[in-house]
Amino acid sequence: MKHAATGLRDLVERTSTITIATRTHDGREISTPVWGVVVDGTAYIRSGYGETSQWYRRLRRTGEIAFLTRGARFEAQTELVTDEAERARVDDAYRAKYHGHGIALTQSVESPARDYTLRVVPEDGVPDGGEAR
Repeated sequence: MKHAATGLRDLVERTSTITIATRTHDGREISTPVWGVVVDGTAYIRSGYGETSQWYRRLRRTGEIAFLTRGARFEAQTELVTDEAERARVDDAYRAKYHGHGIALTQSVESPARDYTLRVVPEDGVPDGGEAR
């Protein structure tokens, strides 16, 4: 059986546009397409519009996020990344994965998006890199 962290990491690594799900105040689930990357075995996503993004505000309010794919659902938590060196590695991963995407890529590696870099921690508490935090 595939470990949840491995499945989530594989999903983010091989999927260009990832579908995430967050919950509204009344409990409805809203699906949103986002970009994501994997750096040193850990998955990351960013809010391209910072705090004005509805999905980001829902995530910060509830702490709940799920990554969806046909036939699988990966529940996770996120941690805001404030370390500049880690953000720079995530920038490089976005540039490598999404090269050729023009202004959308540029916006993904500049503020405000990079200020809202989120490290993804699978529900089982084991980071994608495989070691408990």
